[in-house]
Amino acid sequence: MRNIRSIIFLFAVVFALGAFALQSPAPQTEGKQSDEQGPGHQKRGHMPSSEAQLKHLTEVLNLTDNQQTAVKAILDDTHKQAETVLADKSLSKEDQKAKMRTLHETAHAKMRDILNDEQKKKFDDMQTRMEQHMHENK
Repeated sequence: MRNIRSIIFLFAVVFALGAFALQSPAPQTEGKQSDEQGPGHQKRGHMPSSEAQLKHLTEVLNLTDNQQTAVKAILDDTHKQAETVLADKSLSKEDQKAKMRTLHETAHAKMRDILNDEQKKKFDDMQTRMEQHMHENK
């Protein structure tokens, strides 16, 4: 159970792309725990929604309308695939981690392809900070 939570948390952290590292938490409007954790984050162990991730990426990277459409499609597809991986009880924890890592790397590459040079630099910086944060919390 702990490994599944770790995998889900890893996925959530990776796709949140450092939201908490780049900005202060969103103002609390309803006092919900998920609001306290910033955009793109939900309770620990749950995947952030693709809408929250898109909103955060749009704000940080200043995505155009066309880029938003493409990123949304990538995020939605990745979420569906991740849910399938996590629901597959025949996979070992190691296989789940490997598949989730591959999903992340594929989504990262697809998103990077649609960004301009300035956005790529910001995106790569976000990824670096997120990886550092993940290693610190192990």
